Amino acid sequence: MEIGGDAPVSVQGMTKVRTADIKKLLKEAKKMVDCGAELIRVAVLDEEDAEALKILKGKVSVPVVADIHYSRKLALLAMEKGADKIRINPGNISRQDIKATVKAAREYGIPIRLGINSGSVEIKGSLADSMVKSASDSIKIFQDLDFHSIVLSLKTPFVKDTADCYRRISALYDYPLHLGITEAGRGLLAESKSILGIGMLLSEGIGDTVRVSLTEPPWKEIEAGKAILQSLGIRKFAPEIISCPACGRTQVDLNAVLKKVEGEMKKLAIRYPAAKNLKIAVMGCSVNGPGEARQADAGIAGGKKKFALFKKGGIIGSYNQEVIVEKLISALEDILKTQ
Repeated sequence: MEIGGDAPVSVQGMTKVRTADIKKLLKEAKKMVDCGAELIRVAVLDEEDAEALKILKGKVSVPVVADIHYSRKLALLAMEKGADKIRINPGNISRQDIKATVKAAREYGIPIRLGINSGSVEIKGSLADSMVKSASDSIKIFQDLDFHSIVLSLKTPFVKDTADCYRRISALYDYPLHLGITEAGRGLLAESKSILGIGMLLSEGIGDTVRVSLTEPPWKEIEAGKAILQSLGIRKFAPEIISCPACGRTQVDLNAVLKKVEGEMKKLAIRYPAAKNLKIAVMGCSVNGPGEARQADAGIAGGKKKFALFKKGGIIGSYNQEVIVEKLISALEDILKTQ
């Protein structure tokens, strides 16, 4: 796969188990791929971890990135065992080790990510100043070696600082950028930081691949990354269901209907891959419901114990709640059959 240029913005994640624990690693990696991971990064702490790369490569269909700290020996071994990319942190590896890693990467024909993290940078002045200087100093080493197959990341746990770093580095260099808010934590605040930070930069045209860093199972990172890209209209991964929050005007059981629609859409998406491009409206009343339903590929708007069904902007009919989901899915299937 490619990162940067005209390639789609990709979604990646990192495994959370010991890489040498093959059984747990493969289970986690498989679930990540099933959830849509397009790259998988693993920690390589020792030779056992590096040896495990060869097994992982034989079991997953996506590129594997080896995360290396401190040791060029492990970087070289990871490449030998089949890593598709190496991530190094210039803040904890010597210049000589960087040179040796670059030499091997050139021979193997694989790229290197320069992962600048705020926790590994000497702070002089502002955090963003220090991050950008660290990145620029590292980039110069690679440029002096005439090695340009690099990806950059400048991550902090803070939205404003991270955004500042990426804006400034993107103005200085034209290398692909890996976006993320590092050590964001878990829960609503962590998700909000990642959505805001990554989403803000992507909306400005900055970024080529994303990793949502959460203290959660890695497949949740993948789901969050895909949701960010889809919410911005950058990529489509699943049908988009628009539904109102419901209020005192609602005279139908909107939550029950919505839950059933969600279940049926998952089945429909399996049968029709093009279903990921659909927009469906599930609305509770006549105020905004008809308008949203008309603007969707197909949609329903609640009334008094009934729903109006719309397809491609036109009204099809009015149906009881008991049959409305069946009618909606049938209308969507008709649309998909003509595509």
